[in-house]
Order: sequence, then structure tokens, then C-alpha cells
Amino acid sequence: MCKKVLMIATLAVVAAVVIVGGRRVVSYGRFLKQQAREAFDARIPPEQEIARLRMELKNLEREDGRHFERVARQGVEVENLEKKVNGLRETLAREENRIRAMKASVVGEGEFVTHNGTPYKRALFQAELREAAAHFQTQEATLKSMQDQLSAKKLSYERNRKELSSLKLQRQQMATELQQLETALEKERQAQAEAENTLDDANYRRIRKEMDNIHNRIKVIGAVRKLKAESGDSVRANEERREENAKIDAFLDARFGDNKDKTE
Repeated sequence: MCKKVLMIATLAVVAAVVIVGGRRVVSYGRFLKQQAREAFDARIPPEQEIARLRMELKNLEREDGRHFERVARQGVEVENLEKKVNGLRETLAREENRIRAMKASVVGEGEFVTHNGTPYKRALFQAELREAAAHFQTQEATLKSMQDQLSAKKLSYERNRKELSSLKLQRQQMATELQQLETALEKERQAQAEAENTLDDANYRRIRKEMDNIHNRIKVIGAVRKLKAESGDSVRANEERREENAKIDAFLDARFGDNKDKTE
């Protein structure tokens, strides 16, 4: 029995090591991938990146052309469906008037009824009235369904129209920003060319950069220390609050609790 327990414990430890080690390998893999990506991006001149982004904007503009066609088709569908809805609504209005007139004609008793000056057998006329009412009921439900469909299509159409306008505005803004980036880059290149014709102070800049890095590291260390101190103060404050609450609870139990011995 002891051997089995020891074996299970050993397997559990090995499994834990494998899991932790696997997570660490995955984490390092992501880290190295991110470093490789940043190193690759750093080797690409900004001029090429600006040109690439301009090309991407052109591609987006061509894709939006297909979106325009899709939205246009939606508009045509909405227009056609709206015509059908209006036509059915007008038909139902006429049919409603006809059914009301027929229903008024069957008031009373007798073998015959008179409708629009023409006599009809009551049984046949009532059967025709019921058939007209049933058809009207079906058509009215169809109209309701078509109206709901029209509302949904209109909503989608208007939303897509606004989205097209928004996409166009975004492209224009991005194109303007790219132009601004290109202008700023040209100024930097000119300044760089001018600096190359002056005395080389690269070593001074390097030392200054390293000093700034050390300064930032010191600030981070101080920030970490403050965070740890704040965390410790919070823990102590919570402990003191719990102790104080415990004292108050003890007093409440002793002084105001249901203690029969004290009351007697």
C-alpha cells in the first residue's frame, strides 16, 4: 500500500514538473517570436512601411467597391419589397370595404339577400363571405410578416450605408495621417543628413541613453518598493480592522448576548 501511495505521489510530482515546464517553454516561444517580429520590423525603413500602408489603403478602397454593390442591391430589395407592401396594403383596404358591405347585406333573415341591388341565396352568399374573410385574414397576416421583413431590411440597409460613409471617412483620415508621417520623416531625414556633416557625438548620445536607461530602472525599483509597501500597509490595516471587529463582537456577545446566568 505504501509503495502504491509513493508511486502515485511520484507520478503527480513528475506531471506537475512537465506541466510547469511546458508552460515555460510556450512562454519563451512567445517571447522569442515577439522579439523576432520586433527585430524584423526594426530593419524595415519607414519609407517602405508608408508605401506599404498606402497600398493597403488602396486595397481597402477596392474592397469597399464591392461593399457599395452589396449595399446597392440591398437598397433595390428594400424598394421592391416596399412596393409589394404598399400594393398589398391597398388591396386589403379595398377587400376590407367589400367584406364590410357583404356583411351588412346578410343582416336579417330570409332565403335571399340583396347586395348591390342583386339578389343572392343567403347560404351561398354567406359561404362566399366566409371564404373572403378567411382569405383576408391570411393576407393580413402576410402583410404583417412583410412589414416586419421590410423594417429589418431597412434597418440593415441604413446601417450599412452609414458604415460605408464611415469607412470612406476613415480611409481619408488615414491617408492624411500617412501624408503627415511622410512629411515628418522627410524632415527627420534632412536633419539626419545635416547631422552627418557635423561632429560625431554618437558616443555621447549612447552614454546619455544608457544613463537614461539606468535612471528608468532605478525609478522602476522605487515604484516596486512603494507598491509592496502599500500592499503591506493594506494587509496590516485589514488585520487591525479584523481584530477591532473581533473585540467589538466579543463585547456585544458578553454585554448584550442571551446570557441567562447574568440576567438572573
